[in-house]
Amino acid sequence: MAMAYDEFLELARASRSYRRFDPGRPIPWDDLLALVAAARLAPSGNNMQQLRFRLVTDADAVAYCCAHHGWAARYREWAGPKEGERPCAYIAVCVPRQMVTTPIRLVDVGIAAQTLMLAATARGMGGCMIRSFDATIDERLGLDRQGLACALLLALGYPAETVELDDAQGGDVAYWRDGADVHHVPKLSVKELLA
Repeated sequence: MAMAYDEFLELARASRSYRRFDPGRPIPWDDLLALVAAARLAPSGNNMQQLRFRLVTDADAVAYCCAHHGWAARYREWAGPKEGERPCAYIAVCVPRQMVTTPIRLVDVGIAAQTLMLAATARGMGGCMIRSFDATIDERLGLDRQGLACALLLALGYPAETVELDDAQGGDVAYWRDGADVHHVPKLSVKELLA
């Protein structure tokens, strides 16, 4: 079944990095499983299917994750979402520990994560892909006991902020927030992307 191109473009446009969430809307476990079900359909190098997914919904584990990763490299003065704006769940995209730097496995991680985030957007959710996190995440989530390492952490929830896409001016792609706290993400034009 084909999706109309305009519908797909709108899905891609809406799938942004959200960093503030509605704490009054938890994500049901079955919805998280549905996101993993979408990610499992993603291509995998040599069809090895080495990725594993740790669903994190326990309030203490969510709080730990939230406190042990970075949120936005360009917002150095921002410590992340305040109490009442934090994600209600995380999904750790994991690989076998010995493969944590294997290039093809990291490509797999990116493809699966984007597929998962598009699925989240289609269900009204949003999230943020995070690579800057403490090494303690593996131990706290029990991944080390399984011989796994977190390759990417996905913060998830129902967005409680507005994200706008803008045309990049003069090649400037630095994201920013305006006076109304709207998060702006400049994008290069198609012409600028062609090599």
